[in-house]
Amino acid sequence: MKDAGGSFVPALGRRDFVKGTLCAVAGVGPALVRGDDAAASAPPPELPAIPADEIAAIDLWQRETDLVTPAIYGKYLHDGKTCGYASLERLEQAYSKVRREIDETQVTDVPAVWSVYNMGYVVKTPQAIFSIDLVHRRDCALAPILDFALITHNHGDHFRRGFYNAMNGRRKTVISNFLDNYGVADWRTQGGFTRARKTFRIKDVEVRTSLIDHNDYLIGYTTAFEICVGDFTIYHTGDSGKGTEPKLVTTWGRPDLWLFFPGCGIDVAKAVEKVRPKRVVFGHLWELGHGHGRLNAPLLKRALPLARRFCDDVSIRYWGDRVM
Repeated sequence: MKDAGGSFVPALGRRDFVKGTLCAVAGVGPALVRGDDAAASAPPPELPAIPADEIAAIDLWQRETDLVTPAIYGKYLHDGKTCGYASLERLEQAYSKVRREIDETQVTDVPAVWSVYNMGYVVKTPQAIFSIDLVHRRDCALAPILDFALITHNHGDHFRRGFYNAMNGRRKTVISNFLDNYGVADWRTQGGFTRARKTFRIKDVEVRTSLIDHNDYLIGYTTAFEICVGDFTIYHTGDSGKGTEPKLVTTWGRPDLWLFFPGCGIDVAKAVEKVRPKRVVFGHLWELGHGHGRLNAPLLKRALPLARRFCDDVSIRYWGDRVM
C-alpha cells in the first residue's frame, strides 16, 4: 500500500531551525519487517530496533510539544494565536492542509485518510466524507462538508460540543455512546446514539460499533468503530485501556488499517497479536491539553517495537499528515 506521506529527515539545531523543520514534518520511515516463517513454538523474536531518523523525529516533537503547556494550548484555542510555538503552528496549519487536500483528492477505490490532531481523522470515500474523534480549533468549519461523524467517548480531547452542535444542527448523524443526536431528519432511524453492537450504513460506508474499556475503571466507556468501505476496513479504537484486549473484536477480519492509541495501559503486543491488522498507525500524539499522560517519546519508543513484532507496517502520522 503506498502511503501519501513523505519521509522525514530530522534536523536538530537552533530553535528557529527546529521550528521550521517541525512544521515541515510529513511522516516517518517504513517499519522493519518481521519474518513470518518461524515455527509457532519458537521463542518470540527480538524487538526490532527503531530507525535513527524515526527516533530523531519523535525526540524533536517531544521537545517542541513540551514547550506548550495546557494553559498555552487553551489560550490558543480561544484566540488562535500560535505565538511562535512550532507545534501550535503545525496544528493550525493542519486544518488548512487537510481541507485543501480533501478538495483536491479524487477517491475511486481505497478511502483517503488524514490525521488532523490526536485521535481525530477525516476520511473520504467515493461517496462520503466523515470524521472520527475530530477535535481542532476550526473543527466546526468542516461540518458543512461532512456527511456524518463518529465519536468514541465523552472526553474533551475526542469531542467538542460546538462541533457536535454544528453537525446536529445540520441534521447530520453523529454516532456515539453519549449524544442524543435528535437533530437528524428522523432520529429514530438516523440518530447515532448507541451503547450496543449496532451497524449503520451511510452512503457507501458501513460502521459497526462495540464497547471497549477506556481503562480499568471506565469499563465499556469507549466505542470502537469497525468501518467498511468496499473491501477496505478501518478499525478505530479511541482510548483503549488495560484489560480491554479481549474486547477487540473485528467482525470483518483483519483490518487493513488500525488507528490505534497505545496508551491508557493497553498491552500493545497482546492487542496487535490478537487483531493482526495489516497496518497500524499510532495516534493521540502529544495531546497539548494534557498536563500529564501525553503519548510521549518514551511510550512511543516502547510501543513501536512491540507492535512491529506482530505487524510489518507500524508507523506514526503527525498532525495534518495524509495517512493513506
